[in-house]
Amino acid sequence: MIRVGVLGPEPLERAGVRRVLEDDGRIRIVGEASETASPMVRTTRLDVLVSSHRGADEALDVLQLANAAAPTAANAPGPTPVHVVLVDHLSEHATRMLLCHGARGILLRGNSVRHLPWAVRAAAAGTIALAPVAARFLVDQYVRPGRTADAVATARTMLDKLSSREREIVHLLADGASNPAMAEMLGISAHTVKDHIRGVYSKLRVDNRVQASRIVWQGQVPAQPTSTQARGL
Repeated sequence: MIRVGVLGPEPLERAGVRRVLEDDGRIRIVGEASETASPMVRTTRLDVLVSSHRGADEALDVLQLANAAAPTAANAPGPTPVHVVLVDHLSEHATRMLLCHGARGILLRGNSVRHLPWAVRAAAAGTIALAPVAARFLVDQYVRPGRTADAVATARTMLDKLSSREREIVHLLADGASNPAMAEMLGISAHTVKDHIRGVYSKLRVDNRVQASRIVWQGQVPAQPTSTQARGL
């Protein structure tokens, strides 16, 4: 029996997820939450956490919080659950970022009903479950170049607009670091981190960390040591 928790802000959607999964005799819903999964994970033995999000950036935030809490998993009643995320839309880069940050299932909210049971079973078994559009993004990487010369040049031109501190920030964003983690690594306040992130978004003309991270990836620019790391050399 696969023990599953459901996370999502909309009660009707959580009820739908519950109903679809409970129809599968191999799956049991043992927890549900609207905003944060931390209490459910701490008090309930979960194999899989199914979480619903409007965008990939919200899903990334949840995964990053889960990764940050991983060292305390020994205090939980069981193993850290694997994640199946539901999002409204997917891009190639968002798919890549979600997988890099630990998602073991990625589905679109609009057609998740038909895929959820097998995705949960696959994630619990240790493999990857992807919506067809997400799978296509990855397959396409094997049959066409990932970056064209023009795209690389455009991304590098945009990154050249950033100050040295903003470059540190954008690379940490691309690595999935949270705001508090960036503040600690750079030896600055969380408020200052937010100011730098706003500057990065403005100069790169993006709205969120997923879009900013894609420009870093597209530009193929290696990260420089942070100021803190440089001082320690």
